[in-house]
Amino acid sequence: MSLARPWLTGLTLAQLHRIAVSIGSPCSGTKAARVAGIQQALSGAEKPTNNNLSLLSIDMGIRNLAFAHISAPKASSSCLRYGLPTLQQWRQVAVSQIPQGKDLVSSPALAATFEMGPASTVTSKLLRQTKESFEPVDYAHHAYNLITHLLQTYKPTHILIERQRFRSGGRAAVPEWTIRVGVFEGMLYAVLRTLIEDGRVQVQVEPAQPTFVNRHWLESRESASDALKEKSAVRRSGREVKRAKIDLVGQMLLGETEHPTVLINGILRPFTSEFVSIWHKDRKKSVLATNGISKLDDLADCLLQGLAWIDWQNRRRTIHTLGRDGVVGESGELR
Repeated sequence: MSLARPWLTGLTLAQLHRIAVSIGSPCSGTKAARVAGIQQALSGAEKPTNNNLSLLSIDMGIRNLAFAHISAPKASSSCLRYGLPTLQQWRQVAVSQIPQGKDLVSSPALAATFEMGPASTVTSKLLRQTKESFEPVDYAHHAYNLITHLLQTYKPTHILIERQRFRSGGRAAVPEWTIRVGVFEGMLYAVLRTLIEDGRVQVQVEPAQPTFVNRHWLESRESASDALKEKSAVRRSGREVKRAKIDLVGQMLLGETEHPTVLINGILRPFTSEFVSIWHKDRKKSVLATNGISKLDDLADCLLQGLAWIDWQNRRRTIHTLGRDGVVGESGELR
C-alpha cells in the first residue's frame, strides 16, 4: 500500500517538528515515527464538519477541576477552518461538593458549586466543614453527577479530558493524590463510554496531552530557526511554564495578543475581570505567588487546551486539503 502524503518523507526533521507542534502530534522519535504520528493526526481531518462546535475542555482535578465551554461556527466547504471561537463558560469546581440526585441542573447547591470564581473561598470552606471521602464508590457518584450535569447543560459535540501522567516528581513513589486524580480520570471515561454505548448521548471524547498543548502555545510562538529561544524553552521549569500560560491567557482576555484568539461571552465579563485582576497583582511581583498559581493555573490550562485543539483541527484540515502547498517554505510553518 502506498504511503498517504508521501511528500512528508521529503521534509527535514525541523519541518516535521514544526508541523507536529502545529497539529498536536508527537514530536519525538525517529523521522519515520514523526511522519507516522503526523499521518495518524491527519487521519480524521477528512471527516466533514457539519455542525457548529460545542467543546468542553476539562483540566483534571478533584478539589480544583476546571472546565471551559467553547463554541465555534462550523467550517464550510469554502472555508477550511472553524470560525473565531467564543468562550461561553469557564469554571473551577470541587467534585466532592457536586450534589447527588437526578435534578442536577436546577440544584441550588450545584449552581453554587459551578459559580465559583478564581478568588472564591467557597471550596475551602466547604471542605473544612465536611470530611472528604476518597472511596471509589463515592467517586463513581461524583463522576456520574459531573458528566451528566455537563452534558445536560452544555450539550457538547466534543469533550477533551486532560491526560494524567503518573510521575513521582523526584519522590520515592508516585504521590497518592496523583493516583486519585488518575482514577477519577478513568471514571469520567467509563461514564461517557457507557452513555455513548447506551445511545443516550452522541459526543466525541478525546484525551489532551499537556505536553502537546504546552508546545503549541509556548514553542509555536518562538522562531523555529532561533536555537537560543528553543533551548530557553526547554529549560523552563514547571513553575515558569505555568506563569507563561497564565500570562498568555491574561493577554488574551485583555486583547493584547497579535491576533484575536477568542471572543468572550458577555456573561463571563465579571469572571474574566476577576482573573485579570488577580493576574495583574501577581504580575507586579518578581515571582508569581503560590496562591496566584493555584487560583489561575487550572483555569488557564483548560482554556488553552480547548483553543489549542481547535487550532489543531484547523491546521489538520489545511494540510489535508492543500497537501504540501499548505506548508510554507523551509520553516515548516503552516498557512
